[in-house]
Parts: sequence; C-alpha cells; structure tokens
Amino acid sequence: MLKADDSFPRPMSDYNFLMEIRLSPEQLRALTFLSRIAANQGLNLYLVGGAVRDLTYGMSNIRDLDFAVVGGTQKLLRALNSPPAKAKPHPLPGAQEEFQHIEVLQQRLDAKQQVAEVVFAPGIRTEIAATRSETFSKPGSSPGISPAGIFEDLKRRDFSINAMAVSLHPNSRGLLLDPTNGAADIERHELRALHSRSFLDDPSRIYRLLRLSHRLNFKPDAKTQIWLDQAMEHKAWEWVNPQQQGREIQEILREEDPGRLLKLLGERGLLGGLDSHLSAKKIPFAQFEKIRAAGRNVPGADLFLLYFSALAEKLGPADRAKFAKKVLGDGNLAQSATRLDAEARKVAHELKGRRGKTPTDVYYLLSGVPSYVLLYMLVNLQQAPLQSKLKNFLIKVPQVRAQLPREELLSLGLGPGQKFEEVLEKIFLAQIDGKIKTPLQLSKALRTLSGIAEPPHHPEPEKLPHPKNVKEAPAANQKPPRNKQQWLKRSLPVQMPRS
Repeated sequence: MLKADDSFPRPMSDYNFLMEIRLSPEQLRALTFLSRIAANQGLNLYLVGGAVRDLTYGMSNIRDLDFAVVGGTQKLLRALNSPPAKAKPHPLPGAQEEFQHIEVLQQRLDAKQQVAEVVFAPGIRTEIAATRSETFSKPGSSPGISPAGIFEDLKRRDFSINAMAVSLHPNSRGLLLDPTNGAADIERHELRALHSRSFLDDPSRIYRLLRLSHRLNFKPDAKTQIWLDQAMEHKAWEWVNPQQQGREIQEILREEDPGRLLKLLGERGLLGGLDSHLSAKKIPFAQFEKIRAAGRNVPGADLFLLYFSALAEKLGPADRAKFAKKVLGDGNLAQSATRLDAEARKVAHELKGRRGKTPTDVYYLLSGVPSYVLLYMLVNLQQAPLQSKLKNFLIKVPQVRAQLPREELLSLGLGPGQKFEEVLEKIFLAQIDGKIKTPLQLSKALRTLSGIAEPPHHPEPEKLPHPKNVKEAPAANQKPPRNKQQWLKRSLPVQMPRS
C-alpha cells in the first residue's frame, strides 16, 4: 500500500519542490522544455491529471506527464517541431536556466479531440491536450467538445483526484488549482466521481475506477458507489467504443501487476467490454507473473510489450493483428510487437556464434538490441548459456558502468574531456572482460592508459633501535642459564679480591 504525505493541500512553493525531487531528471527537462516553449508562444500550460495526483499523494515514481494548454494544441506543436532557437528569457523558479532542445521521438495528433501524444528522448511519454468542455449526446458516444478555460476543463474530468492542475506559467509556476477539492479526497483515500451520469456518459470510467482502486487502494465514496452500481446494472461497459477500449488495455498493461487486475476484471465479467476475444480462459496468468518476476531483477525495465505479447498469445494471426492495431495503433510499436519472437530468436542465434564469444563481444552485440527484446529473451528462452549472458548484460554490466573510477582518475590529474572518457571506456571493457579484478590492477591500468607515471619512490631511512632497548647477545660459546641461580650468578658483578 502506498503511503501518503502528512499534509494536504500544499502551497505553491511545495509543488515546485515536489516536481524537482519526484520527477526524474529526464521528465523535469521535458517539462521545462515544454513550459518554455508555451511561454514563448504566449500560451498557458498546466501539468494535470495523474501526475499532479501522484505528486500530491507522495508517490516517488511519476509515470506519465499529462499537460493541458489553453488556446489549442496545434500552436504548441508547431513551435515544438520548429528548428531549435534561442529561447526568450523566462525565469522559471527551480528550473535550469539553460534552454535545452529535446528530440521528439514520436508524435501523434488527434485533431478532432485536440489531443497529442508526444514521446521525448530518451522515452518520456506525455499527452498534451487543449482545455475543453464536453457534452455527450448518448451513453458511450464520443463527446462533443468546445474550447474552455482550465477550470471548466478540470470539472469535466472523471474523479476529483484527477481534476487538479499545477500552473507552469513563469509568473505562477507551482500554483495548485483544485476546484473540486481532490486533495481532500486523496487524504481520505476516496475516489469521487464528479456527477451522477459520469459512468453512463463515459463507461470507460468503470475500468478507470477499478484500475485506480487496485493501484492506490482507494475506495469509491458512497455516491460514487451508487452511480457505479447503476451503470453496472445497465451493463454500461458494453458501450465502450474501440478507441477507448484500446486506451484502457494500454493503461492496464502499464500497471505494476496487470495480471492481477485482469483476473479481477475476469471475475467481474468485464473483460468482454475491452475486447470480444478476451476471456479469463485465454489469459496466461502464469506468464504474466513470470514477466513481472523477471522485471523485478532489472531496474527500470519496461515490460509493456511483453505483457501485450502474453495477452495476445492465444489469439489467431488475424485476430492478433486487429488486436495490435486497436491497442498499439499502426505505428512502430505494433510492428515491434508482431516481430518480437522472431527478433528474439535471431539475437539468440547470434549470441551462440562468434559474435557472442567474449563478454565484450556480447556487450557490443546486445547494446544495439531494444531492451524489450532482451527482456522477452530473458523470460521465454531458457537455455542456460544464453540466460547467463543476458543476466550479465542486464544486471552486472550496468553496475560496472555505474561504479567507474571517475574520482580516482580525476585525483591522478587527468581532467574531464575526450581522453578522460576514452580511458574510462577502456577500463569498463577490461572490467567486464575480467582483465581488471583488484584495486592494484585498477590503479596500474588507470596510470598506464592516462599516461601518468608512478610517483618516484623515496625509501625511508632505517630506524635504529634505542640503546636501552638493545639486548646484549650471549657469547657464541656460552650456554643460556638453565635456572635462577645460574642467572643470578651470571648477572652479579665480578668482585675483585681485597688487597
């Protein structure tokens, strides 16, 4: 169970601080990049939804970043895709002053909904949506939308805990907007829908409630439970449209324990509302647990495509292709999912050959393979030599990389630069090949590779013992005393005879 922080709500300065310490460095750079572009275009940008909820709740791992922009998404996207230019000075409290352009890896725009999915390097997933109001003509239908301000946008959302926003404008950065008092519901660990027709207008919220309840261990409040029961009586889950189905399946597969959540949905008879081919009998729950166990041993592992592959495992080729298109779209992700097993077996074959002979060979070969392919091999290809190479690359190699002797090299007098990085890379390769094992070998290799000689050795002068501590050695022909009398006789001074 997650543990919330003690105080709710927080002042503006706290959210600046929380974004800095709870977002990853890559997420913070992406957020700063977007907020600078929005400010330069005269647009008001807000961090919204799950990220604000998780920051408020005290979670240390913020998954995806959702943004709302007042004035339309396309203007922001045009600026985002324009060639890098020097930004106008907009001081953002708590953010780096240097403006850094970040590469956009993927981008998909729903022009009708004014929602864009953008993936920034090195894989930061974001959603950017225009602020809007919604009206539903019939249950489960796509809503009619119209431009609106940020408060109207927040009030049309699913639950109060998701209806909070943090301003990213330079003049109000860190200001919390909470028109439905979601922070208080977080403190009570409650899920509260914002109006009585919430689950009928958008039945996908049934799945969202169960997903959030499972992840956060929150309970619906009394009114929300009544509205949920009414929607279940009407079998509202059957009205979820294919686009929403695909989105909810994606979100389920990105959960920490999707197998357990899918089992819960199966017990409640809700799997068919996500796809007609899904049923508890067709889901390999043991495989889901196996994937999850493998992910625990690989820090930062993205298991999404492995979970998708397991979920689609028992579908026929045609149904699997349709399922992939619904959940993953037409892009590279769907193609990667369909080729996953073939790619894994191709890499395994290369590892058995000459390209996988030494640890360095394995490192160079696997460095060019997508991480999800390596994880698929770790879970599904159980040959002992292959498993050893995979675990070495996925677990040991990152540890060696993280412990490279940067401070030691600096202390020798070699400053940062190209030669500095080249020396560290050679040390890294020698370590994974087992050529450097001891501190003495490491010290010698650092000096040799950097061209820094050993300091001259000046031997210390020999210390003579103090005269008081010197014991006179017995004569060569004198035997040591055997008893006390002999010792006393030998120790007494010689008495000369009186004259």
